Amino acid sequence: MRMVFLRHGESEYNLRGLCNADPAVPVPLTPKGRLQAAAAAQRLRNVPIRRVYVSRLTRARETAAIVNASHGADVYVDERLDDRNTGYEGKPVANYLSAMRRAADPFSWKAPAGESYVEMVGRVHDFLEEIEHDDTSTVLVVAHHEVLQAVTGHFRELSLPEMWSVWVEHCEVLEFESA
Repeated sequence: MRMVFLRHGESEYNLRGLCNADPAVPVPLTPKGRLQAAAAAQRLRNVPIRRVYVSRLTRARETAAIVNASHGADVYVDERLDDRNTGYEGKPVANYLSAMRRAADPFSWKAPAGESYVEMVGRVHDFLEEIEHDDTSTVLVVAHHEVLQAVTGHFRELSLPEMWSVWVEHCEVLEFESA
């Protein structure tokens, strides 16, 4: 199976440098983010996408809708694709990253009511193990930066620090083959 992964387009909170993992907080794409999604749709127009998986967050769902407009594939929303719950909802990303860096074990650290990087990687890997057995020829997964770090780590067998060092741009396409 061919698996195509796409990071969402630029969001309003990306511009403001704020955290968002709560699907009840609608954080839309910026005009630039919609253009990025349209460009991704153009790049993927000839890919035979049969199924789309997307997180519950607005920015990912908007991106998926733009890309899927020319495919008309079935769309499945899966909370395992949600952005990491940092415990810093609506607060600066810089504050979350600073707290994580100060921890003795930054990958196991989590803020109160948050989720550790290890926990996020685990749920993403569970999702991947489930869909790798899908009978669909090509799937599109639209998600978030840290989620796509975990995806890359799964397919390339990376350590946690190696995963953390992966950078995925807005609307960057990653492709992997599954057995």
